[in-house]
Amino acid sequence: MEIIKGYRFVTDDLKSQHGKVQWVVGEWQKQKGKLVLCGHGFHASQRPLDSLNYNFGIRWFECEARGNILKDIDKFCASEMRLVREIPNKVIQEFAIDCAWRVLHIFEREYPTDKRPRQTLEAAKAYLKFPTGENLEKLNAASAAARAAAWDAAWDAAWAAASAAEQKWQNRHLLNLIRKENKG
Repeated sequence: MEIIKGYRFVTDDLKSQHGKVQWVVGEWQKQKGKLVLCGHGFHASQRPLDSLNYNFGIRWFECEARGNILKDIDKFCASEMRLVREIPNKVIQEFAIDCAWRVLHIFEREYPTDKRPRQTLEAAKAYLKFPTGENLEKLNAASAAARAAAWDAAWDAAWAAASAAEQKWQNRHLLNLIRKENKG
């Protein structure tokens, strides 16, 4: 029987989006009846980047699926699935910071004297590396100062992320962060 690896989110208490399934890490769940994409079955994405579009909880997992499987472009639906390994939140946080760094030059070209986004990213990186109270205070202060600039930066980032090359980098980078975390 073929097993497909995937990525999915669950709630804080390990329930599915609608609370119908109580997940236990490592245990297979079975769904009876006809599979329907976005309707009936266990859903996940084969690429971690795609799974970020289906964030229905705060806990992110690598999963495995088997049995009947329906595939779509960015997700799949399976009759059997199990959660294999939780991916720590710091992976998504580091990924978001790294993506923001990649487009920071666009913002800084448009607003060369506004250092708030750069200061916020530096504070965020420092906090992820050393999560101390002092670094959290610095991050909070920098974030508050950068909120005014965030809207323009977010639009610039969205346009940059729309390119196929950027999406390819993002997917590869996110997979590398997950692999690095699994080894650590």
